Amino acid sequence: MKFRILSATAVAALSVSGQLVAYADAPEAEDSRRLEVVTVTTQKTEQSLIDVPINISVTNQDLIDKLGGDDIEDLANFIPGLQVQAQSLNAPTYSLRGVVADGGAPRVAIFQNGVSIGTPGYATSIAIYDIERVEVVKGPQATLFGQGALIGGINYIQNRASTAGNDGKVTLEGGDYNFVRGEGHYNFALSDTLAVRLAGQVKRMDGYVPNTANSPDLMGQNTTAVRGAIHWEPTPAFTADLFLNYQEDESTGTQFTSGFFPVNGVIDPYGPTAMNINADQVRDKLGNDREIFAATANLEYRLNDAWTLTSLTDYRDLTSNEAWDSDGAAFNLLQFYQAREGEAFSQELRLNYDNGGKLSGFFGANYFDYETRDSLTFSTDEAYAQSLFLPQIAAGAGATVAQIRGALMMQGVPGAANIGSFDTPFQYSVVGLLQQGVLIPLNPTHAEQSRTTDARTSYDLFGDVTYDVTDRLALTAGLRYTVNELAASSVGELLRGNAALGGTRNAVTFAPGFLINANLINNPYSVSAEPDGAFTWRLNAAYRVSDNVNTWVSYGRGRRPEALSISGRTSSVVDAETLDNVEAGMFGRFFDDRLQMTTSVYYGQYENFQTSRFDPINGVFVTENSGNATQYGLEFDGQALLTDNIRLLGTYAYNFSEYDDEDSNGNPLQFAGNKFRMSPTNSFSLAADITIPVAQSGTVSIVPSYIWKSKQYFEDDNGFDYIANGSGGFTRVRETYPDGTAVVEEEGSYGLVNLRVGYDSAGDRWGVYVQGDNLLDKEYLIDVGNTGGAFGLHTIIRGKPQMLKAGAYVKF
Repeated sequence: MKFRILSATAVAALSVSGQLVAYADAPEAEDSRRLEVVTVTTQKTEQSLIDVPINISVTNQDLIDKLGGDDIEDLANFIPGLQVQAQSLNAPTYSLRGVVADGGAPRVAIFQNGVSIGTPGYATSIAIYDIERVEVVKGPQATLFGQGALIGGINYIQNRASTAGNDGKVTLEGGDYNFVRGEGHYNFALSDTLAVRLAGQVKRMDGYVPNTANSPDLMGQNTTAVRGAIHWEPTPAFTADLFLNYQEDESTGTQFTSGFFPVNGVIDPYGPTAMNINADQVRDKLGNDREIFAATANLEYRLNDAWTLTSLTDYRDLTSNEAWDSDGAAFNLLQFYQAREGEAFSQELRLNYDNGGKLSGFFGANYFDYETRDSLTFSTDEAYAQSLFLPQIAAGAGATVAQIRGALMMQGVPGAANIGSFDTPFQYSVVGLLQQGVLIPLNPTHAEQSRTTDARTSYDLFGDVTYDVTDRLALTAGLRYTVNELAASSVGELLRGNAALGGTRNAVTFAPGFLINANLINNPYSVSAEPDGAFTWRLNAAYRVSDNVNTWVSYGRGRRPEALSISGRTSSVVDAETLDNVEAGMFGRFFDDRLQMTTSVYYGQYENFQTSRFDPINGVFVTENSGNATQYGLEFDGQALLTDNIRLLGTYAYNFSEYDDEDSNGNPLQFAGNKFRMSPTNSFSLAADITIPVAQSGTVSIVPSYIWKSKQYFEDDNGFDYIANGSGGFTRVRETYPDGTAVVEEEGSYGLVNLRVGYDSAGDRWGVYVQGDNLLDKEYLIDVGNTGGAFGLHTIIRGKPQMLKAGAYVKF
């Protein structure tokens, strides 16, 4: 039934395009301005956007500036189907068509200059400056982008050095929360064959979430990024481009406002929070220090008129140190510090064929290797940890917390009235009293550490061929074969146990640690796996209705590779996740190139859908198989020139994504009927680019925009715990905080209003502007749950408040 509905929608969309074609040959309008023809490299060669039978959203630096999208979180609001939650430098969440890419191998491939940067699970949050364009490709694109592109890919294409001439630009901007941004570039054409380009960005902002504890206000960030690019073209047949990127970041920490612990007597996700840091978290404040270095070399050699050989080589490394407070309270309960190091190397060789005839395509091989090394330190005050874990301790003793409190008060135990309190927690071990009848002081500085490694080596062979059956009909087929080698390791260490127990255990649970597995303490565990190789593919048929309209249908198989999951001294290989997706769409330019639109409908089936969660028993993030899921939807991306001076831009996305009732073997699924997280059913954006000439001196530009999103959930469990019912199914129980209050893991619909007003001089040599983001200061949430949610202490992250900025630029 769902597929029939989509088929009908596709036919309707194509019939509408046919009607619009009738207008495309209308007499030329009086206005002379036209929408630019967009060139993309999605299919490994330069093509006009109309020639690519894929749903693609493209933005360039000029549009990024006008929309105020200088980070991907803001830019995503204007790309249908894409949501980005950049709560942390190391853990941004990308959701494309309702499918989230966080933890494990990516579902949304992130590329920089054609090179995968997302597979290692780090360094995906990069500074956007001096960009040629950003291409967002929808649907499974394993043939084009590799196995990480289960549901699509994002490619940040930076400006190359150019031999066309010397030019530069500098932009300075300031605003609320002591915001300062300076960026610029200069291109040196050293000769007809050699050019160098230098670019950089400095961005500073104080936190916009007040913090009443011993760390600065949260959600602030300092970024310094520099890039060098070299272009060398010694002969007409050979070109070489080199990019060197370096980025240094320092943040003041992610807001994890507690939904349980009040601040100033109230629980308010939009008010102050109380997040602290301690000595075991190494840094002097919450947040992240991060350094990224990347070197990319793209060599192209034209063998003859038909064949071109391309070599794409990339090396990148990352170091980061991050401290966060998962409980959102001003005491030491769930304090974490993570040190991370990682390297990645990739090499791709590709042959492109195009002799101007009916057949074209490319063939190649890719090698990719990465390794990350993490050290995760957990520290806590045992008195607060005991209050948190006391319900489980009491249940193990066949009692309630109130019963234990009453019994120990009757025995005259000092401070027994505080058992279970977080305000003035009991300072002695309850287990020690129940089991041994002795007072064991609790340790205020318990600390433990887990050290893990994660590595993957991939080998790919791929090919993609297009055949023009007629001058209107083109068929495309692509195939990729991938082999993975996986490796992981884990070891634990108790850094500081309870002195009264010889320093070898904690006095709350009497286990060595709270999170580390006892069997891993000073006892490393390593595992490797070589799953069987697998194929992914795509089949496309494109029919050119006219010179200005291209329609297409496609079928693709996307794949998220197997994952190694370690729990204690056992491990498992989680099955690869697959997506079979069918899609129909069109791209058209109408009314003498004054209207442009891309639209498509899609239907997809997932098998072995992987989810990631924090395992509080072993202190690690684990990947699990959550079964099957279904997805379908519609996307629209368009712009229109109403007059020479008014351009409208609009996007719309409808997405239905939810878990099936059963897996492929007929077993009931835990999340049956649940919606995917970060997946609003409806979302749209609308912007106007209005220019008003001012005599001969320049133009005033006015760019209002509006973004709207419907209700969405923040976790795949949709706010419920799941208990096996004994019949193979599950009973849903509403998640609650320790006091029994229900957890709300969702956000209702909301809309945001932005405005940019500027003046650009004649010749566009200089300009000034003011910009307001979230002008109406709409309060909305972007996440609920987080690491604290694994312990029943869900934390909340608010969206950005109103922010006002002003800036100026000069070109030379």
